[in-house]
This record gives sequence, structure tokens and C-alpha cells, in this order.
Amino acid sequence: MSFYSSLKSDLYKFRHSPLLLIHFIVPVIGIVLFVWYYSFSPWSELDKLLAYIQILSVTFPVLIGIITSILAESEQKAGAFQMLLSTATPKYVPHITKLIWLIIFGFCSSLLALVGFGIGFSLLGFTAFNIFFYIKTALLLSISVIPLYFLHYIMSFFIGGKGYSLGLGIIGSLLSALLLTGLGDGIWTFLPWGICGRFSEMLLLSSSRNIDFLQSDGMIQSMIFILIFIFLFLIALIFLSNKWEVKKSED
Repeated sequence: MSFYSSLKSDLYKFRHSPLLLIHFIVPVIGIVLFVWYYSFSPWSELDKLLAYIQILSVTFPVLIGIITSILAESEQKAGAFQMLLSTATPKYVPHITKLIWLIIFGFCSSLLALVGFGIGFSLLGFTAFNIFFYIKTALLLSISVIPLYFLHYIMSFFIGGKGYSLGLGIIGSLLSALLLTGLGDGIWTFLPWGICGRFSEMLLLSSSRNIDFLQSDGMIQSMIFILIFIFLFLIALIFLSNKWEVKKSED
């Protein structure tokens, strides 16, 4: 099976799994709840938008933990991972194609969450930020969590199991929230959870102050660390998939 064939095969599997539904339902629920609350909340427009973006960023780690856990469980139930273990291509190929789709679905979900919210927010009369801002925020948020997709995928399939991935997601969300406070100043650029929480927040603050996003403290450094994390996790994924023989699921 070629790389392209593996991509097509995984897309077919995802279409018949609950993962696509989760990527659609969760953003829609969030949009409805926040637009409803903001329709009578006394907060300022900037505070409302900042809170929404922060909460969205903080919930991403636990959602990634849930999604990768569901994927690992579905692969186990489909034949005890035999499709992954007996592939004719290098063993890392089907893992990488699955990750590619998860990242794409995650971007689509964040795009829906932000653009959908932006439309609803503007209908309430809050129009300081245009739709392009929400698209940029969705893109930045999706880029910032790519290392977390790799980490949770590795945890779900190769180390610990789906239960450990979910537990790490919960801890990651708490850590992401903590790093948004003053405790995260100076260290958030070195941690994937800190980057996830701060990236979108800094875009909002830089846009509201009419300054260049890249000139914000820690932006260039955090982008470099994202690339480093992706490279290291990719190497780990390739190594572990080639050594992987038997996977025992953990609850």
C-alpha cells in the first residue's frame, strides 16, 4: 500500500467512525453556549473574545487525548492492530497518514469553532475583529497543537495506552491554563501546552494593539520550538513504529 493509498484508506475509515462527528459537534456546542452567554454578559468585547480563545486553547489538549484514544481503541477492535502491524509499506506510513488526517480534522474543527463564533459574535454587534482574524487564529491554534497530536498518538499506540493518553490530556489542559497566568511567563515557549495556550492569545492582543504579531515576546522562539518538537516526535514515531510488535490496550 502506497502513502497515497494509505491516506485514502484512512479517510474512508474516519468517515465511518465517530471522530468526524466529534470534530463537528464539539465546536457547534461551544459556539452556541458562548454566543448565548455573551448576548447578556457585561464584559467588554475584548475580554469576551479573549476568554473564548483561551478556553478553546485550554480544551484542545484533553480533546486531542480523547480523539487519539478513540482512534487507538477502534484500531484495536478492528483486528488487534493487525492492519498496522502487517502493512506492506514501512510501518510508520499508516501512522503518519492517520496523524495527517487528525491534524486536518483538528484544523477544520478549530476553523468552525472560531469562524462560526466570529459570525455569531458579529451578529451581537461585536465587529472590532473581522473574519480574517478568526481564520488566522484557527490556523495558529492548529499549528501550535501539532506537537500534542504526535505526543498523544505515540502515547495511545506505543507507550502506556489510551488511558494514559486521556490522563495526559487532562493534565495538559490544566497545565495549559496554568501557563496562561503569570506562572507561565518565561517558560511557556519551552512547553507544547504553553505554546498552545499563548499563541492565539498573543495574536488577539497584538491585533488589538496594532503591533506585529511576530514582535510579541516569545513568538519566534516558540515557533522554533514547535519545529523542534515536531521533528523529535516524528523521529520517535518512526523508531517506535518500526520496533512495535504487540500492543496491549490499557484502560
